[in-house]
Amino acid sequence: MSFSSDIKEEILKNFSKCKNVCCIKAERFGECLVEAQNKYELESQFKELFDISKLKECCIKSILKGCFLGGGCIVNPNTDYHFELTIKNKACAEYIFNLLSVLEFTPKLLKRKNTGTYVVYIKDSEQISLFLSLVEANTSMLKFEEIRVEKQVKNNINRTINCEAANLAKTIKSSIKQIEAIEKIKKAGKFDNLNEKLKYAASLRLKYKNESLDYISNKTKEKGEYISKSGLKHRFDKILQIADNI
Repeated sequence: MSFSSDIKEEILKNFSKCKNVCCIKAERFGECLVEAQNKYELESQFKELFDISKLKECCIKSILKGCFLGGGCIVNPNTDYHFELTIKNKACAEYIFNLLSVLEFTPKLLKRKNTGTYVVYIKDSEQISLFLSLVEANTSMLKFEEIRVEKQVKNNINRTINCEAANLAKTIKSSIKQIEAIEKIKKAGKFDNLNEKLKYAASLRLKYKNESLDYISNKTKEKGEYISKSGLKHRFDKILQIADNI
């Protein structure tokens, strides 16, 4: 079964134990909302439920359960974060949109041109998880959260790897430019004309060809001839400038 089917099965299983008459009616109202061609055809049977401000918490949950059972879908979070309710009538769609908004969700509402139906949808993963909790699909919510956390961890690892790779590429590129500048100065016979600070920086770069300025700076600290990272950068910039003028 699909992820949405599992959720609906869980909602139905839990709701089958409900003996509260108002909640049973509210759940039926939710199903009718997504199926009705016209809002007015529901008013005679469900008039009291159209006033959102007077709804009890249990009835709000039941309405949303009915809406989801009648026209809801949550995409497998392994693929994407997407929750939607498909509704046939604009007025009913606006009612559901307002109900979710009152509960501090941030839904979107659109009309599908190919079918003429209306869709209330949410893309925020935390809000989708909250919706699952609200309709008491707790097993599905835990499964959703497990997948969401795994994706976050993987994304964080990938970002870290990409960042480290970018930093390494930048370090190597800078190192190559610095080594080429040093070699150019040597070939021109002007290396001995450099002051001792620049010669020392050049010797460090030739010794630690692929290392970062942080690494080289720490090595100078071990040798008792500490040069800060910014100090090294300043010296290498000077070497590059000298090479450019040759």
